[in-house]
Amino acid sequence: MKKTSIKTIKGFKVDLKPFSRDFISNKYLSWINDKDTTRFIDKAKDNTSLDDLKFFAESMINSDFDYFFAIVYKDKQQHIGNVRLGPIDFHLMKSNFGILIGDKSFHGRGVATEVVELIKSFGFNYLNLKQINFPVVEDHIAAMRLYTKTKFTCLGEINKTFDKNGKSWKLVEWTMNNIEYNKNKNE
Repeated sequence: MKKTSIKTIKGFKVDLKPFSRDFISNKYLSWINDKDTTRFIDKAKDNTSLDDLKFFAESMINSDFDYFFAIVYKDKQQHIGNVRLGPIDFHLMKSNFGILIGDKSFHGRGVATEVVELIKSFGFNYLNLKQINFPVVEDHIAAMRLYTKTKFTCLGEINKTFDKNGKSWKLVEWTMNNIEYNKNKNE
């Protein structure tokens, strides 16, 4: 199976727009270089340049295995973060997942919950995924709350660590399959 093209995924507070070069900006770069915002994000490296950001964005835009979206706050058409569903194993119909709400003024406002629900719907209803699973730093309290709230299942600690800026953290695996998704949707 090959990645299908998609249009904007419309939500209540936010839209998920397929990422394009138009979203590459100094504002986006400032999120990636903010050590607090990206403390638990592997792809964010120290002193990322605009060229580095362009290279990463191009790789996501051109990927046959990733859906990469800009999170756009509808009220002001403001780019506030990104979400990635991928890489997708189209043979097993499983995918990884990652989210960044870069604009700190949107932290704690329910935006991430809406984004996760939109991505779950897209993954399970549109792409017909069988499973979404991903590792999370155990000490990332906000993420742990988000995935609990959105009814993912924590499988527990995995035998890998997340190492960044001289620190090492334990990782836990989160998952949801299409059966659980449909059950939760109907509750």
